[in-house]
Amino acid sequence: EEGLVGTMLDALPGVKKTELCATTRVVLVWHDSNQITTSKLLEKLNDMKMEAHLARVDKGKANFLNHLPPWNVILSCILAAVATGGWAFEPLKWVAIGAVVAGSPQLLLKAWAGLKNKIVGIHLLILVATVGAIAIGEVIDAGILLAIFGISEWLESKTLQTARNSLETVMALRPEDADVLGSGRKPVEDVHVGDVVAIRPGDKIPVDGKVVKGRSLVNESSLTGEAKNVPKSLGSPVFAGTINTGSYLEVETTKESSDSTVAKLAELIEQASMQRSSMEKLVESIARYYTPLIMLLALLVAIIPTAMASSASERKKWLLLSCNLLVAGCPCALVLATPATVIAGIAAAANNGCLVKGGQYLESLGSLKQLALDKTGTLTEGKYKVSGISTVHGNTEEDLLYWLASVESQSSHPIAWAITSHSKERGIGLSSSVTDYETLAGEGILARVDGHLVSVGNMKLAKKEQWVSDSRLKAEYLSWEEQGYTACWVGVDGSAIGVFAVADIVRAGTSDLLLKLKKYGVKAVMLTGDNEGAAMNVASVIGLPADCVRASLSPKDKLFCISELRTEASGHSRWYEFWKAKGKVGMVGDGVNDGPALAAADVGIAMGAAGTPVAMETADIVLFSENLAKLTDTIVLAKLCRRKILENISVAVCIKVAIIVLTLMHKIGLLIVVLSDVVGALIVITNGLSVMYDRKRLGRSWAAFRNQDSDSDADPEDDASVANRPVCKDNCCADKFGTKSSEDAGVPAAGEGIKSSSESKASCCDDAGCQHKPDLFNLFV
Repeated sequence: EEGLVGTMLDALPGVKKTELCATTRVVLVWHDSNQITTSKLLEKLNDMKMEAHLARVDKGKANFLNHLPPWNVILSCILAAVATGGWAFEPLKWVAIGAVVAGSPQLLLKAWAGLKNKIVGIHLLILVATVGAIAIGEVIDAGILLAIFGISEWLESKTLQTARNSLETVMALRPEDADVLGSGRKPVEDVHVGDVVAIRPGDKIPVDGKVVKGRSLVNESSLTGEAKNVPKSLGSPVFAGTINTGSYLEVETTKESSDSTVAKLAELIEQASMQRSSMEKLVESIARYYTPLIMLLALLVAIIPTAMASSASERKKWLLLSCNLLVAGCPCALVLATPATVIAGIAAAANNGCLVKGGQYLESLGSLKQLALDKTGTLTEGKYKVSGISTVHGNTEEDLLYWLASVESQSSHPIAWAITSHSKERGIGLSSSVTDYETLAGEGILARVDGHLVSVGNMKLAKKEQWVSDSRLKAEYLSWEEQGYTACWVGVDGSAIGVFAVADIVRAGTSDLLLKLKKYGVKAVMLTGDNEGAAMNVASVIGLPADCVRASLSPKDKLFCISELRTEASGHSRWYEFWKAKGKVGMVGDGVNDGPALAAADVGIAMGAAGTPVAMETADIVLFSENLAKLTDTIVLAKLCRRKILENISVAVCIKVAIIVLTLMHKIGLLIVVLSDVVGALIVITNGLSVMYDRKRLGRSWAAFRNQDSDSDADPEDDASVANRPVCKDNCCADKFGTKSSEDAGVPAAGEGIKSSSESKASCCDDAGCQHKPDLFNLFV
């Protein structure tokens, strides 16, 4: 049906492009509304009995009848059941003709539409097999064939509805209206930047913005997947689609509704469901040739052996074999083996606070063999604190901080936030004249402050500027590096005025991530622009081997390291290279500063990207939370999806080969052939959808539910009984339940430079003349 719908729509005048996902029964249509209207598109689809409607038009509340098969399918099944009495009382067999008539209208329309568009599909195969069965007198088999085929299509649709519902839940996060102060309630599309909206306890936040009045708790689990309330106060950012669980808030809108985080998320998930993985494309290309070949084989069986048969019974035997081959040739299970799992995986990831932009990225993550991780903001929290300042004679710490903070105020790097915050705490203001800001790749930054050229950077910059001649500053710098601090030089008008050091915090759960990666055969490598001393100190804390650390890297160096990881097997034998090539290389970063490296990797992963449009656009996989457990969950999910896909393909191929062989051996009849096809399809769909119901994932959902209950009125001690709570013999774990991780318990004291953390962290267009946005249709077949 996918090829049929796509071919039919592409042939219509005014249709520019179509994208269709058979699993979710959704098609995106880009069209010129002056040439063909939305209603005309719907009419064309429904002429083929597709029961299409605009995806965002409410079909009304479902009732009991919506959960039943179509009336003609029910009638066909009843008549076929009655017709089976014909094996005992022959006149009853003619009731099967009624079953054929009741079950054939949709089949005829779809088969005819396929022929008009030069597509040989399953509907044509079933139709020919039915006519052939009637022609040779097997009327009961014909009736049963159509009845089972009708009920199987309905069962497949209902089973896949689970994945559709999961995706629709994410897309339904987009709020519909907002209470704007001074204007009253209005659609979110009419709320603009600068408008202030009122948000009452229990309300869904309708816009991305910042709090201008009130203090409250907001449940951001719809974005991050973490079922915990986040405190919000004056100036705090809030995101559309999250829930205000505390008290009254007033929020100033900072983004248009179409640019909000949740709108981008919904749009990208919609697009992701349309993307095909390489495995899915391969299976589809095989199926494209497989079906016509089976039809040709059935035709040859119907002609050659039949013509050579010496009796009527022998001719009937070969004609029946031809009909059986037509039904056995339907590749339903094989075609559904991959997309059912991919859609379920994308839906499961989205509900866990992760955006996977398509099946190809889920497949690449499932084949991961090397994972490069940025240090700052990934392995560490990126929450630097100033640990030391040393100046040359004639300059005070206040002087250095004035120049330094003024330059850093133009940067978004975590160190810049630490410097500006420290200056503010000490009452040091910033210059109002900062110009010509520039990033020196792999060295540092510079800008003009009050007309003076101020440079900030690492040892590379110091050597280039010949600042290392100051032995005292150089010794201080090297001493800090040896202790694991991040140290930098500061110069004004070409002369060094001092050095400073900052310390970062190792992110909780880092050691657990590395253990999980090792368990799944993934090699972790740290890539950082920080100095070697700071990098090695973090590596020793989290248990990363020294040979897996690359320090003092520029963005260009990181690109080279990614390329090196992808060609690591160059010194091995050809067979080793062949198998190694199947492994993929991933890169985890912030999605902004690590953009080139993310793009160079087979799969780029951005962490903590809620509210970061650049990260959502550049990365292949986006984690909205900074919790490393989410990264682990996503990798495990991708590995599970890959395993399920391989299982599904193996099951589908084995069933199909066995049925064709048994059919050719005259061991089975038409009834067994069609039942095997139905059972095979249901097995691969159910197996694929099982990734959404992983046992551990259910355990976490139950834990989240228990936590939400305990937030309001439960006794604090109840937290101890939460499912999935980590327990260790030293009672020193640290995660979101308030314990301290034994893996991270060995972090050096602040004086050693590293600190430990005890907390974890295409819509339809209303303008009839618009030609830029696609119309979105749901196809319920």
